[in-house]
Amino acid sequence: MPSLQNKCIPPGEYILMPELPEVETIKRDLELLVLNKTIVETLVLLEKSLLNPMNIKIEGKIIKIQRIGKYIIIYFENFYLLIHLRMTGKLIYFNNSQDIIHKHTRIIFKFADSSVLIFNDIRTFGRIECGSGSIHLEKLGIDALDIKNIISSKKPIKLHLLNQSEIAGIGNIYAQEILFSAKISPLRLTQTLTNTEKELLITKIKDILHEAIKENGTTISDYRRIDNKSGNFQNFLKVYGKVSCPICEKKLTIIKQAGRTTRYCDSCQK
Repeated sequence: MPSLQNKCIPPGEYILMPELPEVETIKRDLELLVLNKTIVETLVLLEKSLLNPMNIKIEGKIIKIQRIGKYIIIYFENFYLLIHLRMTGKLIYFNNSQDIIHKHTRIIFKFADSSVLIFNDIRTFGRIECGSGSIHLEKLGIDALDIKNIISSKKPIKLHLLNQSEIAGIGNIYAQEILFSAKISPLRLTQTLTNTEKELLITKIKDILHEAIKENGTTISDYRRIDNKSGNFQNFLKVYGKVSCPICEKKLTIIKQAGRTTRYCDSCQK
């Protein structure tokens, strides 16, 4: 785990679900490494990690890979795999199938060229769903990279950003970073934001997410790219896991919102 300024962060603050930049990074890596490859065998080592109610045989050529919010979808000619990594799920690629089984390996996908893609998951909350026809997702709002408007509500703005039915893809790390960059308090009710503040917030959402994608995501706990390398955006965080404001140097305020830790500067964020 990289060293952070704050030595007293509760351990639970490190239990993080991959957010849009991490999932987008994995999706792009998959496109480079497995698109157009053919799966010849799938080994399921933990049954609950794979939901396959139609008992589809998971073999065939990968023809498309897509991200929707925090989900990855791998398309084959007649079926798809819908992947939700949740807290500790990882997809890791190997050039060959030797010595790849780990104690946390749940599913192994073997390709015709002897390369493999494995699904590791320590906590076993992650899921890969196999299906055909229409994809059924829980209600998702607009993807955060496509957002054009902030809908007014009585919710605090941070909870609005975290609500996947409003905006898909933002989690606790990026919500804090976005609000700090926009100089907006996480306690502000969404309906109190001016049009100017909303426009700035939309700009900061896209700027920070794009910058995090450029750095291959944020690795603080379990997230890894599919080559098992870490992301790099943790080195650019301004408030998440920090003690003091990088602008005014005042000690950051720490609160809980809907059970999630929020750090912000009550001088710089209004």
